[in-house]
Amino acid sequence: MNETEQLVKDALGKLAERTPHPGPTLNALRRKRKQQRSNIFLIATAGVAAVAVLIFAGMIASDRYSPPTSDNAAAALMPVDPQSVEIKYTPHWLPEGYVETLRVVGDETTRVWVPASIKEKDPTQQTGDARVSLTSGKKLPDLTGWVETSVRGLKAWMRTAAGQSPGPTTELVWQAQDVLSVSVRGQDKQLDVAMSVANSVRSDAKSAYLAPFSLDGRQATDIWGSTTNRWTSQWRSEQFVVTLSTSAPAQTSGSPVTVRGKQGALTSHGVLVVQDSGLWLTVAGESESTDALVDTANRVSMQHMSHPDTNWIGKGL
Repeated sequence: MNETEQLVKDALGKLAERTPHPGPTLNALRRKRKQQRSNIFLIATAGVAAVAVLIFAGMIASDRYSPPTSDNAAAALMPVDPQSVEIKYTPHWLPEGYVETLRVVGDETTRVWVPASIKEKDPTQQTGDARVSLTSGKKLPDLTGWVETSVRGLKAWMRTAAGQSPGPTTELVWQAQDVLSVSVRGQDKQLDVAMSVANSVRSDAKSAYLAPFSLDGRQATDIWGSTTNRWTSQWRSEQFVVTLSTSAPAQTSGSPVTVRGKQGALTSHGVLVVQDSGLWLTVAGESESTDALVDTANRVSMQHMSHPDTNWIGKGL
């Protein structure tokens, strides 16, 4: 392939990446056809032409999932908080009534959706409840025993097996710009659901994670909840687990301790608890001294509390 052909391929790839999921467009065309039958030929002609362009671009760049780069004109127009972490990918189809309740960032980025009827349950607990998750990372898992399939023309692998939670879980993984995987449980036709979700995944330059707090320059990696005003965020290291939540922990009383200039408590389980800015901060560390727990709590930086990034919690697509 010469340089000119490569430039054409890259340009068409960028066009395909920014192409929205076709569902809303096709629905609009169907409504238009019902309202203006006299224009059906023109609509059909335009639709065929548009689909032909998208198919051509998609065939050339079917493996392109990456969002616009920082020097891309479209990306430059979108304000990005320098402290935010890119989520990168969003599905454009989910089972009816599913809402997002969990985001985890780090070496891998994971998003979890559950039926709205059970969004009050803690999504970090391993249960057999229905859920759909999308994960992006860099490494393929051990694919021994997986069945080969495809997602948008890309090689993919799937399996249905028992995991840490009760009941079978269907997993579908494929290599795009990153390694992407969809897992589904609690569904009658899990493979069909997993495939529909996977085929709808697109890059999303607008979706980002903005942690409610950080410690020593490291942002909290997990946040989950049921509504924009009911959430919990967590930071972990080898020594400590730090949690910030809108809800009080199970135990709030204990030996009095001064922390962050306020009256806190060291519970009978050795967990430091203090209420700060209307939120509950806890610090736990196995075999760690009270002074170490207090010092860790004092170094927590609460950020964006005037406008916490929680508008996505409990919302669907």
